[in-house]
Amino acid sequence: MRRGILLATATALVACKSSSTQGSGPGTGSGSAVPPTADAVPPTAPGGLPGFAQLASVATVPAAIARMSATDPATLAWYLFLYLNWPALPGQRGAPDPAGKLGTTPTVWQTWKEVHEVYLGGGARPLPWDDGGPVGPPLLSQGEIDGTTLSDVNGNPITYTVAMNQGAFEYLVSRQLYGWGGQAALRQAGAAPVAFPTTAMEVKASWKILDPVADQDRLDHYLVAQARLVPDGGGPATTVAVGLTGLHVTSKALPSWVWITFEQIENPTTTGVPLRLPVDAATAAVNARFQQALAGTPFAYYQANGVQTEATVGGQPTLLANTQIETRFQTSSSCLTCHALASVSTGARARLDFFTMQAGNLVGPTGAPPTAPFGPGPDQFTALDFVWSMREARR
Repeated sequence: MRRGILLATATALVACKSSSTQGSGPGTGSGSAVPPTADAVPPTAPGGLPGFAQLASVATVPAAIARMSATDPATLAWYLFLYLNWPALPGQRGAPDPAGKLGTTPTVWQTWKEVHEVYLGGGARPLPWDDGGPVGPPLLSQGEIDGTTLSDVNGNPITYTVAMNQGAFEYLVSRQLYGWGGQAALRQAGAAPVAFPTTAMEVKASWKILDPVADQDRLDHYLVAQARLVPDGGGPATTVAVGLTGLHVTSKALPSWVWITFEQIENPTTTGVPLRLPVDAATAAVNARFQQALAGTPFAYYQANGVQTEATVGGQPTLLANTQIETRFQTSSSCLTCHALASVSTGARARLDFFTMQAGNLVGPTGAPPTAPFGPGPDQFTALDFVWSMREARR
């Protein structure tokens, strides 16, 4: 199968990624569980899973997300993962169907605004949020954030998409930050800082082309979408099936956001990339509990890698990575620290760099976010409240 651009259909299902602030090694891991509180309860519904009302009582309440991120981050990760993958009401963006059956598509996050719907050519204003659903198939890109392309063992590219919920979208529109002009205006004296509401959320998903022969033994191990593959040299699109390999989920419930990541457990075999940061024992136990309750569904083949809420713990940097999204710099991957560099400038460089070269290796930023060069000077930058997708704004 030739490489190309994948345009996922409205039935696509996105995956997300996360990391944690506590762990078994210095600055690594996915968080440790503590005795449950009112916001951190184990699955108790029939089948061992939380019901829709229980999921919504956490996933739609920023204060509950914030509390649970401190008391039971691994269970929080699964609550958000299941809520965002709950079936959506037809013709409405971001609205779950309380009577829906888990595993039915499209899901809640699938109806969010894709970045290609928000950051339009010429900085044009995007269509309103409630416009009846996505205007077309999401556009997936091949390149990772480091500029490289990850391929699976069949030689097909892993592809990506980013989407935002209503809270994030409407804030961008209210500040006209969907175009370069609105972001450049942030550099003017007296401009209000970028501050997304606590309801804002964003996801980034990674996808694998499913080969009907090579992947025949695991086709039911993925959340599957039909997609169109456009050959590199052009020509008619070919319809293919793709499976979710990774999902990042982030919430503005905390000032520096809550960062969560999930991935398909067979990624080391299907893409040849091992997970280089250990999943801590507490998160592994929660994963096992949910996987058992989800047996017989594709969700049983996913795991939370961790949850990150702080840049450092005990003076040591915290790390969080996904094999599909931070493939080559997993051991220097901090979602929080990297996104703290999201920025804009009208000087010589439009955005801050977020990678450095050390001994010939690409290294991501870790530890406490820098305070410079943020400022009003001609070669300084304005922070974009951790939202790197804003770099997609066009002139």
